[in-house]
Amino acid sequence: MRNAEAVTAVFIILISLPICLVAFLVIRQSFQPNREIKQILKNGVPKEATIASIRQTDTEINGHPEVFIGLSIAREHGEPLRTIIKTAIQMVHIPKYQPGRKVRVKVLEIDGKIKVALEDASTIS
Repeated sequence: MRNAEAVTAVFIILISLPICLVAFLVIRQSFQPNREIKQILKNGVPKEATIASIRQTDTEINGHPEVFIGLSIAREHGEPLRTIIKTAIQMVHIPKYQPGRKVRVKVLEIDGKIKVALEDASTIS
């Protein structure tokens, strides 16, 4: 009887460990964009961007629509930086994010890539 219990315990442990590891990795990955956005907002250079486009996704986050916002950020020399960010916007703030409107952003170069975050929205990526 003890042998069967030991085999069962080992079996449960061998099944549980990979499941816990996968759950940990998924949860950790879900917080990665928020850490990056916080870093951009803390260390980034403030800029003014013009909204070129806005398109709603099929997702809501805490009841707020998730959108793709196309931005054009003027540079001193050369073509403007064009980027698209994904963010959740409170319904009451949607008029603020219409094409042609100006918004405040922070720009930061991370690992050779230029990253952008909106100052007033909860940016996701």
